[in-house]
Amino acid sequence: MQVPCHGSSITGITALTTQPSLSAGSPARAYCTGTMSLSSVLSADAIESAIKDCQAPDSFNHKKFFQLCGLTKKSPQEVKTVFGILDNDGSGYIEEEELKFFLQRFSPAARVLTDKETKAFLSAADDDNDGKIGAEEFQAMVLS
Repeated sequence: MQVPCHGSSITGITALTTQPSLSAGSPARAYCTGTMSLSSVLSADAIESAIKDCQAPDSFNHKKFFQLCGLTKKSPQEVKTVFGILDNDGSGYIEEEELKFFLQRFSPAARVLTDKETKAFLSAADDDNDGKIGAEEFQAMVLS
């Protein structure tokens, strides 16, 4: 059985990736993102708590989200692993288009970030002002 994952939407075309499900109710089913899942690094309960905290539009705060999902307590290598999962297109960067779908990478049923949230998130992490977040920038933002 293949379980579809939410991908990024570019010019109205949604790219989907799939991963075999492990079993009914398996956390990997809910948080599938290619070959590695976020639930292999973060607990499903912590992810759910972080998603619930920012359900309302314009309520997303990256620092609070990272704390609630447990990412701030992870090792630098685990943070880089999460970055690799969030880098939906495998470019080595998380671009603005990918950031819109940030919450959906944690839970497919989550909302899309608003433009205001997306721009604030990008601005907070993009230290070199190149319009995208690299692995080192992401790690510095999460662990600071």
